[in-house]
Parts: sequence; C-alpha cells; structure tokens
Amino acid sequence: MTPIHEADMGAVDARALLADDLVGKTPELTGPESLTFADQVRIIGEVIGRPLRYEEIPAEVAREKMIGGFMTPEIADSLLRAFEGTVGRPQPISPEVERITGRPARTFAQWVADHAGAFS
Repeated sequence: MTPIHEADMGAVDARALLADDLVGKTPELTGPESLTFADQVRIIGEVIGRPLRYEEIPAEVAREKMIGGFMTPEIADSLLRAFEGTVGRPQPISPEVERITGRPARTFAQWVADHAGAFS
C-alpha cells in the first residue's frame, strides 16, 4: 500500500482547478512509501509514543466486521481482494504529487502526526 495524505490530494485538486495542464489527465497519486499494514501500525506507535502490534485476522472475520459496521458486502470483498493482492509485493510509488505540486508527497509518519489525536 502507498498511503497518501489527504492534503496532498487536495493540493493536486487545487492545481487542477487553477491551471489547465491537468485537463484530460488522470495522474496516479500515491504516497512516497510502499508500506505493509504491519509497517503502518509500527509507524503509528512510533509517532504517538506507544507500543502497538499488528495482528492479522482471517479474511472472513475481517469481512464480517466490515459488513457489520460500515460497508456493503461488495465493497468489503473488493477491498479484501485489493489487500490480498499487495501481500508480499511492494507497491509502485508515483512521482505525480511532487511533479504536480512542486514538493514531495507527505510521508505516512507525517499523516499520523497530523492526526495523532485520533489515535488516543
């Protein structure tokens, strides 16, 4: 997975609204790092200063929780297939955020720091 900060998406959106160079284009936007879920949990723990651990659960259990709480079965199945496709495979990083905005995309650690209150 290549998590992207919503502020980077917003900066690209603003550029698309203010200039014509993105008209008809569909840039692939990613964050600057390919991270596993375990990496993401480790980074969250480091940033908030609390030990955390990643624990994988069976796909069927995850699906039940997703459907029981906040999404349709179709969306849950689609997400689980996408997650499965990333296991053991680093995901490609796109340079588009930096090319379009003129500055590097924010890291996942920066995103966590910006949202640290959500993890308390």
